[in-house]
Amino acid sequence: MCGRYRLSRRKQIIGEHFDVLPDDDDWTPGYNIAPTQPVPVIRQYPKEPRRVLSLMRWGLIPSWAKDISGSASMINARSESAAIKPAFRDALKSRRCLIPADGFYEWSRAGKTKQPYCFEVNDDELFAFAGLWERWKDPSGNWITSSILTTTPNAVTAPSPK
Repeated sequence: MCGRYRLSRRKQIIGEHFDVLPDDDDWTPGYNIAPTQPVPVIRQYPKEPRRVLSLMRWGLIPSWAKDISGSASMINARSESAAIKPAFRDALKSRRCLIPADGFYEWSRAGKTKQPYCFEVNDDELFAFAGLWERWKDPSGNWITSSILTTTPNAVTAPSPK
């Protein structure tokens, strides 16, 4: 599961790398991005062949939710079950996205101590998580929220056998 990640590049570099048009949202690079923070997300316009980079809240809130209370627990969606989970099912069908990053963190526990490890791709190269997005309307306006699709860890990121 991805609970924290890093995106240390400026908006212009991300736009060039992924061939996207940045919107007017202002954001700064982050080295320890946490759930519920605004994060850059790349979406494809459904009727046009163009992609846009915009900010979304990390933590999906289903459109039918009454409040944001469960969003921090919906930062990730298991790829294997997203199609059958009510919170992710519709977004998986029609609201997929890319979530740019240049590193992510996993923790190893030794007794009471947790040690973070940062994973990168090819010496700090930009990559993107597969993601889902959703619109959710609260009393003060319209929020757009996102979730990272995850799967079983591979040999590089799985905990080593004891």
